[in-house]
Amino acid sequence: MDFVAGLKDQPIYAILEPTKQAFMKALESRRSEIENHPQQTFQFGSTDRHKLDVFYPDPAAVSPDKPVPVLFFIYGGGFVSGDRKQAPPYDLGYTNVGVFFAKRGILTVIPDYRLFPNATYPGPVEDVRDALAWVLANAPTVTSSPASTLPPSTALSALFVHSHSAGSNHLASLYLSPALLPLDAPVRAATRGLVPGGGAYHFDFAKPGVLPPGVIDGYYGSEAAALAQMPLQLLADAPEELVKGLPELFVLKSENEPGVIEESNEVFVKALEGRLGRKVRYEVMKGHNHISPHWALLTGDGEEWAEDVAVWVKARV
Repeated sequence: MDFVAGLKDQPIYAILEPTKQAFMKALESRRSEIENHPQQTFQFGSTDRHKLDVFYPDPAAVSPDKPVPVLFFIYGGGFVSGDRKQAPPYDLGYTNVGVFFAKRGILTVIPDYRLFPNATYPGPVEDVRDALAWVLANAPTVTSSPASTLPPSTALSALFVHSHSAGSNHLASLYLSPALLPLDAPVRAATRGLVPGGGAYHFDFAKPGVLPPGVIDGYYGSEAAALAQMPLQLLADAPEELVKGLPELFVLKSENEPGVIEESNEVFVKALEGRLGRKVRYEVMKGHNHISPHWALLTGDGEEWAEDVAVWVKARV
């Protein structure tokens, strides 16, 4: 992790490739194990961006007297990039995330979603919602797959959502919007916990951001629309019933986040605690930069945060 710590205060675009390259060297030694873990791709919508991968849990790690937890991972990519299956030479990226949590007895799902400029708000958020809803409604299809390690009758009714960067924007936008996820929606009722990491929850167009000019206002339609629909504002506007009914939260940030993301996390957590009237679990992923937490999984270096998440998830089913 010394290499990653040495990238502190550099722009995200400058650390992206070096970080991925560093961890891929370690992941390569486990390529066969990662690629051969039981997994299956499903279509949950009409386009190539409406596919999801299911990573089936290690039977030895499944608690026989508890429901099987279902953990969704919503990756980031600055609204404009990201794939559940990375292109070579980084093709173990994100698959390693699914396998890591599956080995700990958690059925793990990684969906794609549409990207800007081909989709604008709230399209990608709706894609995340639809992926959640599809798995919840199609549990027999998921558990009856030839790749499944679970009995076909297994209920998949305890949902958790973990996200990173722009994915955390999508997660927060979904669960803070009654228009996108009604209070009586089955997905909301089934969600036991939310684990957003490294998110950008509010925007200040008067200050330099982490994304190129035109992305945020283009994604939302205008600067005014971005300010009205950003997660921090959705939280402020959310009805009391929605806020009090939010799933339990476990917020994460990297130790070496860019300043604007560091500030956004601090502001958002403070606002959450203010509306909830209680503390929110909020922890630092030690030694990590903005990119490294998920690339570290299955390398044996920098996995502590994910071990904590796995324990937290399994304790809530």
